[in-house]
Amino acid sequence: MSTPELALAQASAEIKALQESVASLDKKLSQLLSTKLHAHETQKRQPLTAFDVLTGPSMPKSRSTAALDRLNAQSVSNSEEVAMATTRVVMHQIVLPSDTDALGICFGGQVLGWIDVCAGLAAKTVARGPCVTASVDAVHFLRPCRVGSVAIIAAMVNRTFQSSLEVGVRVEEEDMLTGARHHCCSAYLTFVSVMARPGPGRAAKPLPKIVPGTQHQREIFRAAELRRQERLVHRNKLKQDPALAAQLAESRLQPVTYREASPTLAPAIQVQTVSGKKHGVSPDFTLAHMTQLIMPQHANSLGITFGGQVMRWMEQCAYIAASRVGRGGHLLTGSMDSIVFTQPTRVGDVMYITAQVTGIFTSSAEVMISVCGETPTEREVFYCGDAFATVVSVNRTGGTVDIPFTLELETGAEKQRCAGAEVRRQERLEMRRSLMAQQAKRPSLDGSMHIHYNSAV
Repeated sequence: MSTPELALAQASAEIKALQESVASLDKKLSQLLSTKLHAHETQKRQPLTAFDVLTGPSMPKSRSTAALDRLNAQSVSNSEEVAMATTRVVMHQIVLPSDTDALGICFGGQVLGWIDVCAGLAAKTVARGPCVTASVDAVHFLRPCRVGSVAIIAAMVNRTFQSSLEVGVRVEEEDMLTGARHHCCSAYLTFVSVMARPGPGRAAKPLPKIVPGTQHQREIFRAAELRRQERLVHRNKLKQDPALAAQLAESRLQPVTYREASPTLAPAIQVQTVSGKKHGVSPDFTLAHMTQLIMPQHANSLGITFGGQVMRWMEQCAYIAASRVGRGGHLLTGSMDSIVFTQPTRVGDVMYITAQVTGIFTSSAEVMISVCGETPTEREVFYCGDAFATVVSVNRTGGTVDIPFTLELETGAEKQRCAGAEVRRQERLEMRRSLMAQQAKRPSLDGSMHIHYNSAV
């Protein structure tokens, strides 16, 4: 073989060896990249622990941190069950002058707003998604929260159902000067989990099962089912009795916006109050109207109005209506009957709240409140819900003051709205006595049993 041919052969061999080496390196590089990518994707799927958030996953983990990781893994694997005690949410609110009336007593609507927020946080934490207030059972204010004190609101999920869950809330007042605590009120709220129902492009996300851990929690768990059955019976009663549903719909208060041939305001009630003398007054003279534009700060992340905000407005409107007959005394909200939100309002909607006195007793008045909504672009008013509130007339020392008026019923609509006021009053009084007897046997938020009650104020 000549010298040129020998040189060409040697060059070809070197090129072939170089190609084989490059191929080998390329194969190793592909394997390495594949391994790194798999590790990265696996790390992305793993939930961050508290240690990862604070220090990063590359730091060495202590024995206690490893235990925390095992707890996180267990909570993920057992997501179908949640211990009742782990659903608790607690809020502390300083009662400011802006939250109170002229006597320094916190408005009932403000307390209802705090209750709804605290309960909503507990519901959202369990549902792992947005929740909407569906209803609130009757709330009785056993003792007021006063300016300068701390309102302690504690919520806990009592039970979950198919797409709804019940949250129980207890409110206590703490005196910042003495440290004494008193039970103010309790409430049961029903929320609907948005994620528990199928939606566009997603399947339903079932709610976890609440597991009670103590005998007291097991009693709460069983009672939640009984309350749910009572709510369903009431709802089905209206569905099965169209005549009753139509009668209730006819008795609802209509917004002043769509009242034809009626003055904007009724005549003002201006009479000299004389001890022992009662003055007759038409229920229409007690009408109070409130119109609100739903702003972003009034709504949740879905743009739906907070139930607590609606209840705050309802209590204010009822307070104004009761003031028309509560001349000579100071008014306090004693209770708010159960509220069912039949249809939500959203940001940009207009809300109409109308209140009218439907019953006057010795020192208290029953006020009916109706809530309607309207989407301005559609120009159609829709019904949202209604309730009855009890407002009590008191003096500056907390004693009751007689209301110097009686209702003069003339029209059929007035008689229909006021029908059953005495029956409802007796039911409230019985419920209040029952609540006080039950709460005296239940521990306070610190576990003690020393809860005392005074008068309604």
